Amino acid sequence: MRENNRQKCSACGTSPVNHRFLFILNVMDETFGKYADRVFSFTQNTFWQKTANKIEKILFTILYYIGLVRYNGNDITKAPTGRSKIIWEEAIKRNIPMEQVIMFGKPIDYYRAKIDTKRNGKWFYFQSLPVPPALPQGGYKWLDDKFVLLKRLREADIPAPATEKITTWKKAVNAFGGMQKPVIIKPKFGSRGRHTTTNIKTEQELKQAFSLARQITPWMVLQEHLEGSVCRATVINGELVGFFRADSPQVTGDGIKNIRELILEKNKTRNEKLSEILINDDLLNFIERQNYALESILPKNQVVNLSAKTGRMYGGYTREMLSEIHPKIHSIFKKAGELVEAPVAGFDLIIEDPTKDPDLQHWGIIECNSLPFLDLHYFALEGTPIHLGANVWDLWNIKN
Repeated sequence: MRENNRQKCSACGTSPVNHRFLFILNVMDETFGKYADRVFSFTQNTFWQKTANKIEKILFTILYYIGLVRYNGNDITKAPTGRSKIIWEEAIKRNIPMEQVIMFGKPIDYYRAKIDTKRNGKWFYFQSLPVPPALPQGGYKWLDDKFVLLKRLREADIPAPATEKITTWKKAVNAFGGMQKPVIIKPKFGSRGRHTTTNIKTEQELKQAFSLARQITPWMVLQEHLEGSVCRATVINGELVGFFRADSPQVTGDGIKNIRELILEKNKTRNEKLSEILINDDLLNFIERQNYALESILPKNQVVNLSAKTGRMYGGYTREMLSEIHPKIHSIFKKAGELVEAPVAGFDLIIEDPTKDPDLQHWGIIECNSLPFLDLHYFALEGTPIHLGANVWDLWNIKN
């Protein structure tokens, strides 16, 4: 895909990628994944973790001396993600030297920190989140695989939607025929809802969704469509430490204005923390599957969601709700955290009301992220902010 067209892909959302490059990465993940899993399992002990870190350190030292790598230890604004910024801020609070890798003159989301623990103050290298290598990390080899994750969740009696793995149009049609409608198609690997289609009710919609996902991957999942808010439950060291709710951008009818006019009106009066609602192909396709068009006049008080994508970057609503959720949710995610064997994990779920008993609702975990955006819990539009950088550094038993 040409660079000048990459920004126009509304299916990628606010984080566009080169489709061909991502397609190749997905092929490599699936094709070589089994061999990588064997290597990963083989190296999951303290000796091999230390060896890997030594090799990494030697590599960066060589790159430094030949001038390909430099380090930024002062300008935190160069961190490309909010997740890394809150980690860096907490490192400064704890007097932990932390530096960003500058490769070929470009700041990247890779860092090193001099941690004064049993490592005797040696540099530890990491991507965004400094997870101690001595902690169990077996889940990182499979939890980004949506099909494997949901299969294991359901086997453990943890709520998750019915899911089928598909690779061909024939398999998609067969799976669609045996599943309750509506359904969702999404890439088997991936994040940020890229090339995901929700609320699929007909075979024609299924075909369009299949073609859209196929642009970035040969492997997809067909999944039961759940109703409710998309939430992020972040589990660190086996405990639920953040619960973030995100809703789609939406408009409410007044019986006079059409959807286009309601969007323009909402953009003019939006909170300064919210991005504008963009009228693009993704929005048009989404409302069309609800039998609406931009010229549709909504009845008074009729609420219509405008996208499957959620959060402030799409003009939606966000709230940090850890102090408000039902007590049972804590125990559910403690169990889920133990299942995935990852010191830091971000579970995405769909639930109608997290303040009410989850046993009385039809809900489920839809995916899990091995490198979750912890800053979501700090920059929510409403609710009490939670700075999870502290929880991550606590994994090293380093206090302020």
